[in-house]
This record gives sequence, C-alpha cells and structure tokens, in this order.
Amino acid sequence: MDSIVLAGGFAKRMLPLTKNTPKQLLDVAGEPMLSHVLKSLEEISPERVIISVNSFFSSHFSQFIDDYSGPLNLQLFVESSENEEEKLGALGALNLLFSELNITGPVFIAGGDNLSNFDLSAMVSKSERTNRDVIGLYDVEDNNLAKLYGIAELKSDRIVDFVEKPSEPKSTLAATAYWLLSTDGISNFFDYINSGGDRDALGNFLAWNIKRNEVLSVSYRGTWYDIGDLESYKAAQKWLSE
Repeated sequence: MDSIVLAGGFAKRMLPLTKNTPKQLLDVAGEPMLSHVLKSLEEISPERVIISVNSFFSSHFSQFIDDYSGPLNLQLFVESSENEEEKLGALGALNLLFSELNITGPVFIAGGDNLSNFDLSAMVSKSERTNRDVIGLYDVEDNNLAKLYGIAELKSDRIVDFVEKPSEPKSTLAATAYWLLSTDGISNFFDYINSGGDRDALGNFLAWNIKRNEVLSVSYRGTWYDIGDLESYKAAQKWLSE
C-alpha cells in the first residue's frame, strides 16, 4: 500500500510565515510539521510515501527528503503550479498523481497539515477486512464547533450523509484529511472526475461517493489539529511541546 501526503497548498492564511517556507515545513515543537505527519504514517508501514507539492516550493521539499533519515521510502510528486491561481486543488492534484504514477489502490491519503495522536492502523485493518474506502472521523463533541467542519452522519460505521459546514449538524463527527481509498475507491474517484466533479476540496468527492458506494469510517477521539491558520498552528505547537 502506498501513502500520499497532500502538501500542495500556498497557505495564504498563514502569511507571513509561509511567504518563503511551505506550511508543512514550518517548525512544530522543534521539527518540521511534515516530520510529525510521517511519524504517524510509520505505524501503517506504507511501501512508499508520495509527497504531493507545488512547483513553487518543490526545492524545499527536495531538501527535506535529502535530509530525511527515517524508515519511510519518500518520493516527491510535483504539481506545476507557481501560485494560488494555478493550483489544481486537492482532488485535481490527486487525479494527476493517480494518473501519472498509475496508482490503482489501496492508498492511504494524509493531509500534510493534519497532526493527531490517532491510531491510523485501525483504518488499514478495517479496509483490509472489508475492501471498502475508510475515512477517519473526529468527534469535535460540540454542535457549534461542528458547524465549522465537514460533518458525517453514520449508520453503524457507514457514512450515509456528509455536509460541509452545516447550519444544523446531524452529528459532531468531522471528516479529517485521513482517507484510505480501496482499489474500487480509486475507480470511483476517476468516475467522479470524469463526470465533471469539482476538483477542489476532498469533501466534494466524499459527498458524491457516499451516495453511490459503501464508505466506512473510523471515529477517533483524542487530539487532532487541521492547521489552516496561525491560531491552530500555535495550538498545535503548544500541544506537541507539552
């Protein structure tokens, strides 16, 4: 099984920190953010980890890989985008990567800005038992907070509904950027792209996919940070420092 780390954004909400440094390589408790993401992937032992980046920051990630001394097999995939306007979006970047590298699944996808203490092997175990896609969910445990996230509704562990930033959340289970796509899931992804589906956020594909296919979940508690602004960055710094 391959793993993909999505690190292709420009993180404008975190300027000026991200003017000359990609968000995923900012320091978090003494190490680049990406190092913490890779450590969480070690427990699922992927055959390789493909880091998907934009061309503007590609040299920074190349240097990171050159300096990396961990156990994972790292590979860089560069999307030709020099600024926000040229960006393909998360789904567009995955489509390009899947196509050019002939990815057929299963594949574990992780956001390069998602930090947690989750046991990601639980998602792998469930996918291996069922041959289904598995999405990592996080219980934010607050209805008002749930209005800020993409929220999933479950029947047992199957995702039966998904709404981005709902005004009246039906649950407090937020979708994280931890996804495991099965072989069928990759095929479904291409069906979505070829049907003209929006290529920006991961949640757009999830909302489409659950209406057509059985998509399972693992619901986590614990600590999870989706680092998209300076406030969440500082909170993650504090958590890992302590």
